[in-house]
Amino acid sequence: MKVRRSSVVIAATVVLGALVGPSASADQVDPKKIYERAAPATVLVTGKYGAGTGFVYDAGKGLIATAAHVVQGEPSLKVSVGDRPPAPARVVGIDPCEDLAVLTFASVPPDLKALEFGTSKDVQTADTVISLGYPAGLGDANQKVVYTAGSVQNPSIVNAEPSTSLPRYPATIEHSATINPGNSGGPLLNSKGKVVGINVLASTGETQGQFYAITSDHARPLLDTLADGAVKNDPGWTLVGLDDPDLSAYYVEAKDQTDAENAQKKLIADGVTGVFVIDSRTNSPAAKAQLGAGDVLTTMKDTPVASVADVCDILESSPAGEKVPLEGVYSTNADGTKTKFGEAWSADLVLDKGTGPGH
Repeated sequence: MKVRRSSVVIAATVVLGALVGPSASADQVDPKKIYERAAPATVLVTGKYGAGTGFVYDAGKGLIATAAHVVQGEPSLKVSVGDRPPAPARVVGIDPCEDLAVLTFASVPPDLKALEFGTSKDVQTADTVISLGYPAGLGDANQKVVYTAGSVQNPSIVNAEPSTSLPRYPATIEHSATINPGNSGGPLLNSKGKVVGINVLASTGETQGQFYAITSDHARPLLDTLADGAVKNDPGWTLVGLDDPDLSAYYVEAKDQTDAENAQKKLIADGVTGVFVIDSRTNSPAAKAQLGAGDVLTTMKDTPVASVADVCDILESSPAGEKVPLEGVYSTNADGTKTKFGEAWSADLVLDKGTGPGH
C-alpha cells in the first residue's frame, strides 16, 4: 500500500496579482538585500515521499529548522543549500504535535550561512513580512529560493485548529506573503530580515490570501529542546481525521483511495467519530501495539478522540513509559472472518523514552 506524503499541511489557494506591503521606513532593510542575505540560509528538504523548506539557524552545528510534517516518516532525507549538490541529513529532534523539527547534515558543510531569530511579540498588524521557500513543481534541486512579500493580517492567533487532521497551533502569525506546497518549514522574515515565524499553513476553499506561521517566540525554545535530541509526541503513526474530506488523497493507488472513501462514508453514517490510521512505522510504539493502516482510533485513556489535536492533548500529558489504553474499530483492514468491518478492537500503546513530554 503506497501512502502519499504532503509537503505542506494545507494546500494553498492561488493568489492572483502582486502583494504590496507598506513603504519602507528608515530601519527597514532593502528587500533585495534581505533576499541576498537570507536565500543562502534557506534550504530545500527532500525525502522519499515529498519535499519542503527549512532554514539554517546555527551554522556551526549545521542545525536546520523546519516543519515536522515535512520530514515525519521519511526514511531518508537530503538537504540542498544554494547551488551545492543535495547532502544527506537526519532528524535530530521532532514534535509532530507542535509541527516542528530540527535537522542536521550528516557532515556539516563549510561556510554555511544562518538566519537570526527576531522577536515575534514585536510584530504588529500591517508590518511587512517576507516568505522564502521552494514551492513544489518549479524545478529540480538547483532551483532558486522563491521570495514573496506581504503584510501581517493578525500577529497573534492563539490555539488555531484548522483541521481534524492537524495539531492545534498555540501561537501563529496570519500574513499575506504567499506560500505554496513546498514552502512549509520555511522562514517568515520581518523587514529587518530576521525570522519571526516558521511557515506551516495556507488557507483553502473560499478564503484566499491567508497564510500562517508558527511564531518565533513560541518556536525558538522548542527548537532548543529538539536540538538536544528530543523526540516528542511521536508514537510512529500517521493519523487523519475520520471526517477529513481529503482522507482518501493520503493514498496513492486508486483502489486504496476508493476503499478509504467507502469506509469513511460508512463509518460516519454509523455514527463513528475518531481518527484514521494511515500507517505506522516499523518498530515504532504504534507498530508494537499492532496498529496499522485502516484502524480507526476512537478513544485514548478512556477519552474520546475526534481529531489529531485531541490525540496530541493526551500524548502531551502522558509521560514516557506510560501504557496508554487505546480503543477503536476496524475498517479497510478487516479481513471479514477474524475481524469484521466496524468491529471493536483494543490495544495498549507503550510510550517509549522518545515519545513522552519529558524527553
